[in-house]
Amino acid sequence: MRDIQIIDNETAFNYRVSGVVIKDNKILLNRLKSDGFWTFVGGKVAFGEDSQKAIVREYFEETGANIKVERLAACVENFFVFNAKRWHEILFFYILKDDNEELDLFEGEREIKDNSSGIYKWFDISKLDKVKIQPECSMQIINNLNCQVFQHIINEE
Repeated sequence: MRDIQIIDNETAFNYRVSGVVIKDNKILLNRLKSDGFWTFVGGKVAFGEDSQKAIVREYFEETGANIKVERLAACVENFFVFNAKRWHEILFFYILKDDNEELDLFEGEREIKDNSSGIYKWFDISKLDKVKIQPECSMQIINNLNCQVFQHIINEE
């Protein structure tokens, strides 16, 4: 499968999905060990793959859990600079459910299953204001999860 991503010398485009499972008022975040910030579990969409299949696949690859899509919560047009490149990213953000109870709550960090340079960890939603999460609009998404309103966000960092 070929990811939908275009990179040249100065710019990059990315089509990405991410999502959140809420358990006991906690959410699962991940990061590369080398990064100073956390992100929602997810990844790139492959050519010919729809975004719902992509988030289910990404969650399975990273955690081993077979999750289900509850609903699309937000679409983010994300503009940022990373590694000296200007990025333009389209991000679909899903609320997910773990009907089979395959995602266990655990303390501390675990290695991402398909990437040994990455880790994931559960965070209490009430303490997320102390956690650096990218994109910067992440807290806006989290704070509006219960309102059942689809969010379209233009995020410029």
